[in-house]
Amino acid sequence: MPVETLPKNWISRNEITMQALFRCLETSHCGENQTKIVLLGYGAFLDEIAETQEGGEVIWARSTVRALERLGYTFIYTPNNERSLQLYHVFRELIKALFIEETETNACFNDPKCIMSPHNPSGIPVWKMFSFNWWTGAVGPLANNWTLNPEDVSAKGYAPNNYLGYSIEPGCSTRPFIPHAERKRQAYVLAKEMHYFSPEIRAWDPEFYDGVTDIEFVAGVRGEPTADFPTRLKNIGYMSPDAFYDQLSRSLVLVGVGFPLTSPTPYDALCYGVPFINPWDAADPENRNKWSVQHGMMKHLDPPYVYHVFKGNREGFVNAVKDAVSHPIQRCHYVLERMKMHAIEQRLGKILAMDWEKEALAFTLRSL
Repeated sequence: MPVETLPKNWISRNEITMQALFRCLETSHCGENQTKIVLLGYGAFLDEIAETQEGGEVIWARSTVRALERLGYTFIYTPNNERSLQLYHVFRELIKALFIEETETNACFNDPKCIMSPHNPSGIPVWKMFSFNWWTGAVGPLANNWTLNPEDVSAKGYAPNNYLGYSIEPGCSTRPFIPHAERKRQAYVLAKEMHYFSPEIRAWDPEFYDGVTDIEFVAGVRGEPTADFPTRLKNIGYMSPDAFYDQLSRSLVLVGVGFPLTSPTPYDALCYGVPFINPWDAADPENRNKWSVQHGMMKHLDPPYVYHVFKGNREGFVNAVKDAVSHPIQRCHYVLERMKMHAIEQRLGKILAMDWEKEALAFTLRSL
C-alpha cells in the first residue's frame, strides 16, 4: 500500500505492515527485501505520519520512508527503546537496522537490559543501531559510520559521518512551476523566529530593506514584531506547510538573514526557480572551503542560483536582491543530483546491504 494512502497513526500503520509481512511469510510470496525489517525509532518519523510539522528533520524522515518503500523493505515504527526491544525479541534476525534518536542510542548502550552482551544475549546488537543526527559529530559507541546525516558534513570540513541525505524532489515536483512573469513582486525572507532579527545575530540591518523599493519583503515569523523587526518587512505569521510553499513558489528571491542554519528551504526555493541570498562572514574569501555562511552546503553554488553576500554589507544586499530578481532561474523544478530520490535510494540501499557486524568488529579492533 502506498505511504500516501496509509492512516496517519503509527500503531495502525504497524498493524497493516506486520499483517502483510506475516502473510508473505506464510505463503512464501514475499517481495524483494520484504523480509528485511528496519525499525524507525527517530521521533521525526512519528511527526511525519501525523503531518503536524514540516521541519528539516520531518522532510528527512519522509525521504527515508519513501526510499524504504521503493526499495521494498518492511519498516515498523517504534516510539522508544522499550518498544524497540520488544520488536527485536519478535523479529530478531529479520531486523536489518534500527534508525534511532541519538539520546536513545546512548540510553540503550548504557542499559544492560537493552543492549546485546554476553550477559544479555537477547538484547539489540549495537551494530544494528544507527543514530539520525541533523548536526555534525558522531553519536554512539561505534562513531561515524553508525551516525547518519542529512548532509555530507565532510564537504564542510568535518569528520565524515554516514551520508544518507534527503530529497525535496517529491513535494516540489507535484507543485506547478509558476512562470516568473506571473509571480508576485516579492522577496520571501527566511525567518521563523523573531529573535533572528536581533542586532547580535542578524545579517542585515533593518534599513537595508529600504534600498529595494519595487519589491515587497514578506516572511512568516512567529510572534509579534519587536523594535528590531524591519518596517519594510510584512509578517504573514505562522502558515500551514501548503500555504508556505505557495508563498515561496510565487516569490522572486529567498533572502537568508543568518539563521536558521542548513535549512531545507533554500533547496525548495531552487526547485521553484527562486534564487537564494546566502549571508556570508568575511573569513578567507579566496577559499570557499573555509567560508562561514548560513547554508554551508550551498557555498559552492553561484548566481543565478545562490548569491553570497557579506553580512552587514548594505550595497551588497541591495545589489544581490536586484540581480536575483533580474536574472530568474529558468530551470523548472531544479534539484541537485545528490538530493534526487534515486540518489537517496542508492545510498540507503548501500547502507542496508552492508555487513555491519563485520564492520563493528573491524572498528573494535582498530580502537584497541
